[in-house]
Amino acid sequence: MPDLSVIIPFVNEYPQVLFTIQNIAQELRDRVDFEIIAVNNFCDEVARQGRKEDQAGAALTAAAALNPWLKVITYRDKLSHWQCKNAAVKASSGRILWFCDAHCIVSRDALFRMFQFYREHHGGLNGTLHLPLTYKIVETRRLIYKLVSEMDRGKLHYSFTSYRDNAAPYRVPCMSTCGMMMTRELYDELGGWPTELGIYGGGENFINFTLAVLGKSVNIMPGEALFHHGEKRGYSWNYLDHKRNQIIAAYLYGGQAWAELFAKNCDGRPNALQAVTQDVFTKCVEHRRRIKSKQKIDLHEWVRRWKRP
Repeated sequence: MPDLSVIIPFVNEYPQVLFTIQNIAQELRDRVDFEIIAVNNFCDEVARQGRKEDQAGAALTAAAALNPWLKVITYRDKLSHWQCKNAAVKASSGRILWFCDAHCIVSRDALFRMFQFYREHHGGLNGTLHLPLTYKIVETRRLIYKLVSEMDRGKLHYSFTSYRDNAAPYRVPCMSTCGMMMTRELYDELGGWPTELGIYGGGENFINFTLAVLGKSVNIMPGEALFHHGEKRGYSWNYLDHKRNQIIAAYLYGGQAWAELFAKNCDGRPNALQAVTQDVFTKCVEHRRRIKSKQKIDLHEWVRRWKRP
């Protein structure tokens, strides 16, 4: 059984995903017992956008036949970065999980040191551990997230801010899930990503602010960056699906009234947003009950603590 499971969703990411996987393998080989689960999300929804599947799936399937640490699976049910991660977790066996996008390069030793630290100290961290990011692949400016909140509008979000160095991992209110490490036990406590999440958006709101109300921590691993390639992808997202994902997240970490407040203040057709919100309440009710039963801190109190001077 591997110690570390690396999870990488991809849709039309050729050849970037091959470089990402080889880079991670070279970082870990002969130092960590690891596996990489790559999830091909090319599906009918992508084809309906007028896109053809590229070579990534076939190339990685061929590579998996030669590399026992690589497993390639497919997720065809719908276009969803988040459901690919759920599918990969189910197919993985490591106690520690690390999530990475299919267009990244990890700095030398950054992931290895992160894994060493998290393996020994995840209990004390009481949450997730994240590498700082760059937005573009050849940039040097390291970034983390900062909290963006408008509580009277039901808005709890994030934006990039400059990384600050430190001698040891430190807490932040929120961070990207690209470069996020967590235990399988923590993933299970969250219930995984909500099964109703669609293409893009909402998944990071869910992770960060559900961790918050559960009394868990989001932590930055000091050091070098995970270099991320911010560019257009081989698929498209749509606005209403994006807002639906955010409404799902708002409901799960904040409850019905919070989600209604958020939806009320979204741009878009009120009737459509209202219909989406009611659908979310019906389909996500069990996941909401699970989170509410484990809640440790009030959402507003958590925000006040982070906003306190």
